[in-house]
Amino acid sequence: MIKLGWFRGFAVIVAFMFILVSCSSQPEAQSGEAGPGASEPGAADNNTQPSGQMSPSVDPKLLYSNPVVRSGADPGVLRASDGKYYAYITGNGYKVYSSTDLANWKSEGKALPPEEVSSWATTGFWAPDVLEYKGKYYMFFSAAKKDGEPKRMSVAVSDSPKGPFKHPEKGPVFSFGEDLDQTGVIDAHAFVDDDGKIYLYFTKTLHPVGDHVESEIYGVELNEDLHSYKGQPVRLTHPEQAWETGGKKRWNEGVWTIKHNGTYYLMYSANCYCNRNYGVGYATSKSPLGPFVKWENNPVLQSVSSNVSGTGHHSVVKSPDGTELWVVYHSHMNGKPSDGRQLDIDKMGFREDGTMYVNGPTITKQLKPSGTSEWTNIAPSAQITVSSSKSGSGKSLIDGEIGISAKFAQYDWVPKAEETSWVNLEWKKPREVAAVALYDSGDARRAVSSGKLVLDDGTVYDVVFPAGSGTAVMSGLGGKKVKSIKLVLDRSSDTKEIGMSEIMVMGK
Repeated sequence: MIKLGWFRGFAVIVAFMFILVSCSSQPEAQSGEAGPGASEPGAADNNTQPSGQMSPSVDPKLLYSNPVVRSGADPGVLRASDGKYYAYITGNGYKVYSSTDLANWKSEGKALPPEEVSSWATTGFWAPDVLEYKGKYYMFFSAAKKDGEPKRMSVAVSDSPKGPFKHPEKGPVFSFGEDLDQTGVIDAHAFVDDDGKIYLYFTKTLHPVGDHVESEIYGVELNEDLHSYKGQPVRLTHPEQAWETGGKKRWNEGVWTIKHNGTYYLMYSANCYCNRNYGVGYATSKSPLGPFVKWENNPVLQSVSSNVSGTGHHSVVKSPDGTELWVVYHSHMNGKPSDGRQLDIDKMGFREDGTMYVNGPTITKQLKPSGTSEWTNIAPSAQITVSSSKSGSGKSLIDGEIGISAKFAQYDWVPKAEETSWVNLEWKKPREVAAVALYDSGDARRAVSSGKLVLDDGTVYDVVFPAGSGTAVMSGLGGKKVKSIKLVLDRSSDTKEIGMSEIMVMGK
């Protein structure tokens, strides 16, 4: 007869040895990553995900969607000293719109009375740009005496950003020499450098160059009176990259210059405004008048779907709280080149290597610019941990750049092939959270289908990622206090790899 006490002891030893072997088979967590069996504070076990509920919708006051102005083209946008934004658009008299948040705009009528310039300009009122300088507002613009004549450039002055702008001169203020004046100049942009010097950028209209015609961008330093200039205009860019040289008519136009970390970024539009592939590229220099070198991966803003067309001729302004850059540009209504143009906005920024990105074009709900509410994006202040990294890292998810196209998918976070992939954001103390926005990769081959959002109190929300470029999963938390948020991604059996581009958490 077998003694039961001896049998029980043997069974305990075998079970203990099995547990030791199982534990030793788990790999160690890497820096910024966690092993497959690890769990984060307040998060559910990765291999036994609890069932979730659909999250409430986000407060619509936190969101906007393009277009922000239903009709308009070539926006010249100014943030004035009164705190408001003013957008001036192409057209006789130059309509002006005002806004406090970049998302909602109010018509303020026309800024330049036609009679102010009727002695020399009656048509072709294109692309105004307004600069506030020493308590006055200077509108740089182009117009022509009649159709078919070269457009000339001038400047009008007002005490108010709404106008009326005055132009006492009986002709155009600027003459840039016989060649430029007889060809025509358009698309003025005034830029004030850190040292107080002011530069005027503009476009020489289409003219013969070899076997084609092209437009080119010029620049010149202005005198302090803003009505005269120093030296002679210098050519800064011309169509030369493959994306802008696909025909007998080639354009570089719609210039806007910004300065970042000591480098000048000359942004411009290429291709015909009437075509779907109208887009924005940029060139850089260490001097405001060049030489400029175009970025090899241009364009940074261009249509990536059949629902969007003709994205270009833009301005760049800061968000209401000054922490973000936003681009204001036009596109074709209804995504059709045959239709009119409308005004759109999207966030933009710079990567650590100094290259520029634009989170657009978008046509779905997006979070409004920072400073338009009491809520700000607190994701960058969280400690972020990921399950693993094949490429990218947790920092890729809080760098401000969303996935728009496969062209820039190298900036995604891509986990290794694993049963469950997850991201965990944790703050030092509980934070009130109004909304969470989740963006998967701009590369459709890395698309995420669904997942779960797990809060530290055990609340679980199901999330379903919609298709479409720059489209986010939006989860409304209504001010709920959380210390950590974990995103657990579902992986279908036929998906080779998945990717996430950004996580935004609106909190305080």
